[in-house]
Amino acid sequence: MKRTAVFRCDASRTIGGGHVVRCMALAGALREAGWAVRFAVSDETPRTVRELGDAFPASLPGFRCDPSDSARLRAEWPEGIDLLVVDHYGLGEAFEKAASGWARRILAIDDFPNRRHHCTHLVDTTHGRRVEDYAGLVPSGAMLMCGSSYAMLREPFRRRRASAPLKAGGDRLNALVTFGMTDAPNATGITLAGLLPLAGIIDVVVVLGASAPHAVTVADLLRDGAPSWRLVTDADAATMAALTAEADLVIGAPGSASYERCCLGKPALLLQLADNQAGNAASLVAAGAAELLGGIPGVTAADVEKAVRRLAGDRDRLSGMGTAAAKVTDGRGVERIVAALEAE
Repeated sequence: MKRTAVFRCDASRTIGGGHVVRCMALAGALREAGWAVRFAVSDETPRTVRELGDAFPASLPGFRCDPSDSARLRAEWPEGIDLLVVDHYGLGEAFEKAASGWARRILAIDDFPNRRHHCTHLVDTTHGRRVEDYAGLVPSGAMLMCGSSYAMLREPFRRRRASAPLKAGGDRLNALVTFGMTDAPNATGITLAGLLPLAGIIDVVVVLGASAPHAVTVADLLRDGAPSWRLVTDADAATMAALTAEADLVIGAPGSASYERCCLGKPALLLQLADNQAGNAASLVAAGAAELLGGIPGVTAADVEKAVRRLAGDRDRLSGMGTAAAKVTDGRGVERIVAALEAE
């Protein structure tokens, strides 16, 4: 009989799609290992991460991030489940306690050790994160998997790891601009405004969700750039991996997608969009894999132009950052997590 795993995570125009995307990576690996996998999400989630419905068509919408979530899950699976995965800043210890017993194992996914969890397993993929950082925040005996060796990457990125070129050659710089599916603060627009003066030396691909609030503004800015500049909307995992592999430089936020770039050995220029990204940004900079321009609001188009112009003229610097990035993660995090879950 198949073991059952249920993922409780959400995406929206406000919070973006990162939680769901990394959960999809783990869910795919569990499914390959023979598990039955379902997603329990808000109504807005499938509209934000359109790939979810294609990859996991049996997802359950209508969850609201409140106490009724636990009751509905129990009603859907009255016999209980083998694993509940919780990747949600709005659902923590109280929700996990309510699911205890009904879910034989609870895996909490977090990014910063600042709240308590009632779980059997916890994953924090932040580069440099240590098990000791969660001392007193999880039950005694919980299995902690910390650090970027556990980064949850989608299968196309794992497959491309061995063949991804460390680029930074050629006359024009290939830049991939990606600030998540929604990019509520419009870091993409600020970035493109900074890249416009460089249209003669740089090719740009922007990835954005079709439902992003600033999609029209971004499309207008791209038309002002070089003829080769283009927008890709709602890119699936295979498309995103291919675009990343072709880039000389990725400009984006220091969120969970950072590890997709690192897996393929890509240097990154980072604009921080949220306070909880600060630790990740600092660790990637310390590793030599990225440069941090600062946060939004604060970073200007002029800041972007200056940084990219400098990097475009220093291909050795880009190559060194790419080499350092490839050392951050080998892309096998989901394999390690699945092995840990199946060892019990």
